[in-house]
Amino acid sequence: MTTLLEKGRLGQSLAEYDIVDMHAHLYWSVPSTDSAADHLVRAMDQSGVQTSVVSSLTSGSFRMEMCNEVMAEAMRKYPGRLLGYVYVWPGDIDAMKRDILKRLEQGFVGLKMLIMGGFDYTSSAYAPAFEIANERALPVLLHTYGGQRGLADQVPTLAKDYPDVSFVLAHAGAQQVEEHIRIANDHANTYLEVCTSSATYRAIETLVENVDVDRIVWGADDLPLNMSHQLGKVLGAEIPEEVKKKILSTNARTLLAKSGA
Repeated sequence: MTTLLEKGRLGQSLAEYDIVDMHAHLYWSVPSTDSAADHLVRAMDQSGVQTSVVSSLTSGSFRMEMCNEVMAEAMRKYPGRLLGYVYVWPGDIDAMKRDILKRLEQGFVGLKMLIMGGFDYTSSAYAPAFEIANERALPVLLHTYGGQRGLADQVPTLAKDYPDVSFVLAHAGAQQVEEHIRIANDHANTYLEVCTSSATYRAIETLVENVDVDRIVWGADDLPLNMSHQLGKVLGAEIPEEVKKKILSTNARTLLAKSGA
C-alpha cells in the first residue's frame, strides 16, 4: 500500500483523503491575475485539498464588513470547497454583532479573530462575538503564535468562559510548544492547528506524543504560506498513517459537524 508520504513525493493525488484546511485566507494582493478565491482553489486542487475554511483579510484597512462580503462571494462561487469564518473586529460593537449574525445566516461556519487588531481577546468588546459563538457551538480560529500575547495569558480564560466554543489555536508548534500542549490538555474545547512558517524540531511528533490526537487539525495559512509545504510537514512526520489521516481530515470534519457545517 502506498503511504501518504510516498504519494506526496510522487506527486500523486491526495483527493481520496478528503483533506480539510482549517486555516486559509483570501487576499487581494495575490501574485496572479486570478481572484483570491480562484488562486486558493487552484492551490487546493494542486495539493489535493477538498475543503478550506477561510477568512478574508482582503481590505488594506481590515474593514470587517468589506472583508466578509468578499468571503461571502467566494463561498457562492465555490460552494462546499470554501467555507467561511466571519472575520471579527470589535471597533463598533453593534456593527460587529449585526455583521456576525448576517454572515451566519449566509452560511459562514465560524469566527476568526486576530490579536493584532488592537483588542485583546479577553476585551469586553469581543464578548458579544464569543457569546454568539458559544450559543451556536461554533469554532473560533485565534491567532496564537507562541511567545506572543493572547495564548498563555488569554486563551485559558476564554476556554473556561465559553465552554461550547471550539477554540482553534493557530500556529501550534511554531514556538513555545509547551504552552499549546498545556492549554490543550487543560481545556477540552481547544484544538491545535499546525500551520507555521518555521517550527520547532519534531513539532508534529511532539504534539502527537503529548496531546489527544483527536484535537490536532491541519491548516495551511495559504496565503501567505504555501499549501504543499504545510502538507509536507504532516506527510513526512514520524507518526502512524491513521493519525495523519485524523489530522488532515477526520478531526476537522468532526469539529465542523458540531455546529452543523
